[in-house]
Parts: sequence; structure tokens; C-alpha cells
Amino acid sequence: MNDLLTKSVADKAAYAALFTRGAPGTELISAVKYVRNVSQHVLHVVRPAKTFRIVGGDLGFRRYMDWDEVPDDVHDQLHKGTQNLRPNYRAHLEGREVMGTMLAGLRFFAGLHPDVVHRDRRGEWTGFPLTSQPGMSTPLHPEEPADQIVAWEWLSARVPNGDCRVISAQITVDGTVYVCGDTFIDRLTFTPFVETVDQVNRDITAGFPYLSATTHEHVVDCTSEFPEARQSRVLRATDDLAMWTTPVDVLESGADWGRDADTGEGRGLVLTESREGVLGFNAYLIRRARRLNALVPPR
Repeated sequence: MNDLLTKSVADKAAYAALFTRGAPGTELISAVKYVRNVSQHVLHVVRPAKTFRIVGGDLGFRRYMDWDEVPDDVHDQLHKGTQNLRPNYRAHLEGREVMGTMLAGLRFFAGLHPDVVHRDRRGEWTGFPLTSQPGMSTPLHPEEPADQIVAWEWLSARVPNGDCRVISAQITVDGTVYVCGDTFIDRLTFTPFVETVDQVNRDITAGFPYLSATTHEHVVDCTSEFPEARQSRVLRATDDLAMWTTPVDVLESGADWGRDADTGEGRGLVLTESREGVLGFNAYLIRRARRLNALVPPR
């Protein structure tokens, strides 16, 4: 992408000017250019460091790898212009976690040219979000803020992932009215959801479809077919959702309803996404997994 913007686009002079004046993010791109030139001009592959962290357990493992140093004898073989980029590499890549720096690079280019982002049929970045890992708060999406207070608002401002949500109960907890249900992708649901009435109406206004139904009457458990979906049960609708759901244009609160409304299970479901019911760190992870990922199995 850097090569394309530097050499092939009509406004390449404007792109080059960003680096001349040191615009935010350009030092990271210069660091990536250093890696690219080391790999292509000296044929030295800049690999992650040999030492790395493995984090996980029954719900899956992930390796957290850091950028390795570039040996002096390799650096000395580079052209002077590339050698001048080494301080950027040391400041922005060397010793830093690989995935986080890659996400930062994607954010830089998307900020310059939003249209270059390839999106899937739902409008989401193709290949994102990354798979949710329990207990780990590192960003899973190029747009996700690292600060969790800001990220919580970001989650609420963007529409949920998935095709639609089916509301199956309303539950009032400590004076706040929530609705619960399932997020569907095609005819499958990998996770429940919990939202306030106001949040649902914001999502609907933003174009995300909510439906209403007694879901338990129209689904079968197919968890055994998805061994990789270890964080939740998987249900399959026996018929197309249009045959047994009612679209919700505006959600209005009234008396609690639904099979889970008067049960401890229903209240517990609400509390798992409540800052009052779960410590803030874990509450964010649960909400992110359900709203951003919808717990979709690895692609």
C-alpha cells in the first residue's frame, strides 16, 4: 500500500508530504518500509522474536509474538536511505507485539483512504474482527480503541455483527429495562445478547434489524457440529427466520415478558453484561465477544 501511494496514485505528492511534515502514523509506516526493504533487498526475513508468550487454555491458545531486532551485519548491507529508517523500526516495531502494530498500520491507511478497506457482505472489514480470546483485552479490530472506556462507547456506537437479532424476553433489573435474545448469522446463533431498550432503538435507527419471537420454539441445539465454538452453545433455526419472527421498527418497554423474564438464569444473563454485575474488565470482554464477534467460530 505504501508503494502504491508513493508511486502510482495521482496525489502521490500529497502522500509524500505527510512524511515530510511527520504526520501521525508516518513513522510506523517508515518502520514497516524498513522491514520491507530488509526482506527484499538483503533477503533477510524479519521474523518475530524466537521467544514469545502463549496465552490460553481450554478455550484456545494464542501466541503473542514481538518483532525481532535486525542484526547489524544485515543493516550494514542496506542502502543509506533505508538505513536512515532504522530509528523508526526500533521505536515503533522492534520489541512490540506483532498483531497490534499490524492493526495500527491498517488504521493509518484506512484513515487516509476509507474506500481502500475491503468489506464483506455485512459491511464489516473482511477478516475482522479477530477471534475473541477469553481474558485477553488486546484489540480484535483495526477500529477498536485500546482504552476500554472509549472502546465501550465504540462498541455501542457501531451496529452489532451478525445478520440480525431476535428478541425473546424483556427483563427489568434494578429499574433498568433490558431485552435479551440471540444474534443470528444465517439460521445459526452462537451467542445470546443483552441490550437496553435505548441501545436497541439506536441500532435499529442505524439500520441493524431486530426481530421478536419465542425463539426456543423454533431452534434446535447443534453445538456438537461446531466443536470450535467452545464459548457458547450453538442453535439452528428449523425454518427461515422470516417465517416465525416479527420485525421490530421501534422497541417500547412495558411489562416484562418471555420465558427468561422471571428466572434467575435470565437475570444472570443480564448481569453478565452489566458493569454492576461483573468487574469492568470482564464485562467489556463479554460485551465485545457478544456484540463485536457474536462468538462466530474461527473462519
